[in-house]
Amino acid sequence: MLTRLDHLVILVQDLDRATEDYERLGFRVIPGGEHADGLTRNALVPFGDGTYLELVAFIDPEDDQDNVWGWREFLPHEGLIDYCAASDGLPEDVRRLRDLGFEVDGPHEGGRRLPDGRKILWRSASFAQGERVLPFMIEDLTPRETRVPTGPDTSHPNGATGIRRLEIAASDAQEATKNLAALAAVEPEHLKLGACELFPVDMCTEQGPGPVAVELSTAPSENIGALDRSLAHGVRFTLSPEADS
Repeated sequence: MLTRLDHLVILVQDLDRATEDYERLGFRVIPGGEHADGLTRNALVPFGDGTYLELVAFIDPEDDQDNVWGWREFLPHEGLIDYCAASDGLPEDVRRLRDLGFEVDGPHEGGRRLPDGRKILWRSASFAQGERVLPFMIEDLTPRETRVPTGPDTSHPNGATGIRRLEIAASDAQEATKNLAALAAVEPEHLKLGACELFPVDMCTEQGPGPVAVELSTAPSENIGALDRSLAHGVRFTLSPEADS
C-alpha cells in the first residue's frame, strides 16, 4: 500500500546556492549525493514526520539528456515540480492501480551514491499522464534510514516539523480529488497521504498543473507565516502551528 507522502521535489539551477538559501530560511540541509544515472545530484531537508524536501539540480545544465521523471523540461525555471508517495509493496500497488484503470510506468530500479560512497537503492513507478497531479511512487530496497536522514538532522532552526498540507493545481480539481483518493485508497472527503492533507485546486492561468504550495507544521511557540519565496527558489511555503494555542 501507499503509506505516506515521501518527499517533495524542488528543482534548482545551482544546488550550492539553493542549499545556502534554504539554510537562511532556517532549514537544516543535508548533502544527498549523485543519482545513479549521473544526471542529477541533490540535498535533503528531512523532517521529524518522516517526509523531506529534495533540492535537486542537473549536473550539466547544457546536456539534453533527461532523467526518468522528465524534470529537465522545467529548466531554466526553478521551484516545486513533483512529489512522491512511499509504498511498502510497489509491484502490488502498480497492479492495483492498473486494475483501477491508471496507466503506470514501472517499476524501475534506481539509486543514489551518498557523499561517503555508500549506495542506496529503490524502485519507482510513475503515471503516464500529461499533468503532474498524481505523485510518482517509491519503495526502498535498502533501509530507508540510509536514504532519509533522521535524528538531529530533522531539527530545524525555524521549527519546521513536517509537511502538513500540499496544494495541487489541476485542470479539473474534482477529477483530481477522485483520482488521488483512489490512489491513496481513502475517501475523497478525507484526502490524505499519511498525515499530509492533499488539496487539489483548479489551475490558474499563471501556473501549471502539479504541486504549487506547501504548508509546513511547526511547534506552536515557533515562528509562523509565509517564507521568502526568493530564498525558497519560487516555492510557496507557509509555517503553521501544529495545534491552536
